[in-house]
Parts: sequence; C-alpha cells; structure tokens
Amino acid sequence: MQLDPDNPRPPYQQVSEALGEAIGSGRYRPGEKLPPHREVADDFGVSVGTIKRAFALLQSQGLIVTRQGQGAFVRTQPIQPGAEDGLAELRQAVSSLAERVAAVERRLPS
Repeated sequence: MQLDPDNPRPPYQQVSEALGEAIGSGRYRPGEKLPPHREVADDFGVSVGTIKRAFALLQSQGLIVTRQGQGAFVRTQPIQPGAEDGLAELRQAVSSLAERVAAVERRLPS
C-alpha cells in the first residue's frame, strides 16, 4: 500500500480510504486485529500521527474499534448509516472539520 503523490487529499485520508477498502474487500475480516500503527506507518511511508488520524477516521465511520493497550480491530457489526439518530450527520461534520484543520495546518510555517 502506498500514497498517491498526485492525490490532493491529505495522507491520513488516503490511508483511511485504503484501509477501508481492505476491510471492505475482506483483506481484514470482522474481529481481526489491524497491524500496529508503526507497521502501517512504515508500509505507507508516513508518520505514526498520520496513521492515528486515519484510524480515528475509520473509527468515526464505524469500521473499526480501538481498545487502549490492545490495538484496533475490524468491527464485527459495522454501524449502518442512519442506524443511530444523527450519527451520520455528526460523522460528516467531524470529517469536514478535520479536512479544514488539515488545510490550515498545511498553510502554517513549520
């Protein structure tokens, strides 16, 4: 797995999408533990912080669940869109806000 250098989306979104596709295709099965952050970061050539953001996005989408000290696991029963009152709208708002924050961060001097 690798990032597309021509893709204008932030790396965490590209990683999240790639992992989401891997989950959807069955590469990672329900209940299966995902690789550790460091391993995924090395696979994609990004920082652990980028992977943490990608995992947070996957969790907000209802695809994975994280357990402190144990890792991240593919949900056995993904949350269905609209299944919980207002959750889909909240996820969209958080995703939009994350994109806006990432855009601001890219403009800040290092």
